[in-house]
Amino acid sequence: MKNEITLRANAKINLFLDITGRREDGYHTITGIMQAISLHDTVTVAVTEPTDGMHLCTLGPRGGQAEEIVLTCSNPDIPTDNRNLAWRAAERFFSATSYGCRRLTIHIEKRIPAAAGLAGGSTNAAATLVALNNLYGSPLTQEELCGVGLTLGADVPFCIQGGTRLTEGVGELLTPVSRMPDCDLVIACGGEGVSTPAAYKALDERYGGFARTAYTPRAEELTRLRSALESEDLTAVGGSLFNLFESVILPERPVAADIKETFLACGAMAALMSGSGPSVFGVFPKDEGSAQRAREALTARGIPAWVCEPVG
Repeated sequence: MKNEITLRANAKINLFLDITGRREDGYHTITGIMQAISLHDTVTVAVTEPTDGMHLCTLGPRGGQAEEIVLTCSNPDIPTDNRNLAWRAAERFFSATSYGCRRLTIHIEKRIPAAAGLAGGSTNAAATLVALNNLYGSPLTQEELCGVGLTLGADVPFCIQGGTRLTEGVGELLTPVSRMPDCDLVIACGGEGVSTPAAYKALDERYGGFARTAYTPRAEELTRLRSALESEDLTAVGGSLFNLFESVILPERPVAADIKETFLACGAMAALMSGSGPSVFGVFPKDEGSAQRAREALTARGIPAWVCEPVG
């Protein structure tokens, strides 16, 4: 078997994100569309003295394990112990398959800003799962791998599959949809912190806990976006973007709100916050130079920004 593999771990943006309800266990159900983008981390996974094991296909009693896990990251602010989702992904993989090794090393070359609504941690976990599955000869199907990923976070299954997907449930129900038309995307994050639980709490307070009598999901708007994607109409796609979290986050995060205004002033066809924020993306026509000008306008003010494109 191979002993080392390096994979791209792509970020994601939310082209559409709405809340459809709240379950008895407190989790919110969503509907939306996620798009993988070319902004990515690079994850290298290596195993030393791998051991064979019996494929269990379950997350039952602990099976195999790595006797030692060493995780490193180019960003010193990222934890490199079992707080890191990539570390936990490795543990879950070995538990699910009963494989093991003497030493496992994971290195993350970080480009995706952390805690920004871009699935930076989730995509590292997904890449670790895919890498280990490849190294051990694909003992898990993609469906099984996504099942393991879901135990780590709702975005991990999408990050395993990539592309453009309709997301339902708590984010684990994924259906392929037409890819976003070719365009330039600019991603920017001004460093404002956003707590996802706090963001959901703010939405609950504003929309009556998403009781049926208090909030009506935007099904028609989602249908329009899907039609725009199918017809490859970038203008219509831009006019159909939606993120409910903007209603509670942007009024409290002036830098994110300013980034959105800057994108539009620089010629973006549309701009939207991704996930629960605080990152914002702008949609620009391909190769007109407006995306690069928007990036430069933001970086001149000390706001990190990246030009990328949809992938998948």
